[in-house]
Amino acid sequence: MQTLNLTLPTCWQELTPAQLRYVFYLLSLDKFTADEIKTYVLFRWAHIEVISPEGDGFFVRHEGKPLHLTALQIAEVLPFLSWLDHLPTYPVRLPQICGHSACAADLQGLSFEDYISCDNFYTGFLVTGDNSHLYDIAAILYGAEPDKKFRLSPEEYISIFYWFGSAKEHLARRFTHFFHTAPLNQETDLGKHLQELVDTQIRALTKGDITKEETVLKMDVWRALTELDAQAADAEELKRQMHQS
Repeated sequence: MQTLNLTLPTCWQELTPAQLRYVFYLLSLDKFTADEIKTYVLFRWAHIEVISPEGDGFFVRHEGKPLHLTALQIAEVLPFLSWLDHLPTYPVRLPQICGHSACAADLQGLSFEDYISCDNFYTGFLVTGDNSHLYDIAAILYGAEPDKKFRLSPEEYISIFYWFGSAKEHLARRFTHFFHTAPLNQETDLGKHLQELVDTQIRALTKGDITKEETVLKMDVWRALTELDAQAADAEELKRQMHQS
């Protein structure tokens, strides 16, 4: 029996930019199942060259040695790549697009105003499926002017969706009090709801002083969310004490 020793990434964060781009490329084609995508990346990352289909598997070459891999052997490896089925637990992104460098993966350094804009664009994409919303997010996160010189490939659109989606989940786990909100019902006017949320957040940070609004909007998003989270925690504690009294 031939033994094949493989070393594979164990999470999104271990992927090189080239590996990350390849995953997004496969996802952008929208024609492969999850297991097919895992099989493609398995062969590429493990440097397995397919010579030809053979019986119930493939005749391949690995490290210069020819061997036969069965479908069952391949299937036994795929669960080790199951993390590809989910958004990254910590945000990852392509370091550059069109020569523009990305901001920090966890969005530290991004202004609160830009975060609000990205969040609205992201919601717009979820509602409409229109890639123009992902383009607008990319322009902000990569510090680019939205013009003909800044163009996104299909895999780069996918990368923006994965990046901002995972960043939102990361922030929600970090600022649990602030992001503990009730789900929307079907009758909710989304545009109005988003504007109300933004107005509420700004009022909370400015304490009602409109002269501080510009300063608040320029705050680092992590600093702004830290303050909003603390205020939400205080409100929860006050509510708990009132129920006990």
